[in-house]
Amino acid sequence: MIKNLEWDSSFFNRSIGLLDLNSGSPNFEDLNDWDLIYIISDEDFNLEINKFINTYSETKVVFSKMIMDSKNIIDENISVAKKNDNKEQIYRLALESGKFSRFNLDTNFKKAEFKKLYHKWVDNSFNEGFADAVLVYKFENEIVGFVTYKLLDDIATIGLIAISPLYQGKGIGRKLINAVEIELVNRRIRELRIPTQFQNKIACEFYTKLGCKIIEKKIISHYWRI
Repeated sequence: MIKNLEWDSSFFNRSIGLLDLNSGSPNFEDLNDWDLIYIISDEDFNLEINKFINTYSETKVVFSKMIMDSKNIIDENISVAKKNDNKEQIYRLALESGKFSRFNLDTNFKKAEFKKLYHKWVDNSFNEGFADAVLVYKFENEIVGFVTYKLLDDIATIGLIAISPLYQGKGIGRKLINAVEIELVNRRIRELRIPTQFQNKIACEFYTKLGCKIIEKKIISHYWRI
């Protein structure tokens, strides 16, 4: 059964549904209601659906790290984002974090839609509970890195993380993750999860070096009505 994705449908002004192949045999008899279907599976698949075309597929992975007590301190350049911080700088970094996003790489989405989506993600991280905190790394009063995270029971999940291309390779990403870990220790939360795309090799290598391990893989494919 295809699930209606109300938020996606409203945001992109299209009828968008989700089909989970892990839930049983799919029924493709009545697809007239959908402009776009996200199909997800734990295994590789190759489906041909009448009047639909597969335009993009990605492998989403979730990394996990168990948090130990830490004697580290939060870098002095890191702080909780404030309402009067330069949000345009965060917007630019958010787009950098989405370079490997399916909403950027599927050419059926307009670049303006991708940009609007990630701007909305930043706004909601500040205003509507998408994140419990937004941490920023400032250098000479410029935001050159940031991370968001959400708490759920005894697990925390990274939402967005990005470093300015001009400052990559300087350990800022590691310092931001370290700051999140310290906050989690203070809250007695022992697991940090980080979703990313398997195609984003640099990110996957970075999280592996931090001691994270992949605990989940899912194939996500976009099927658009022709």
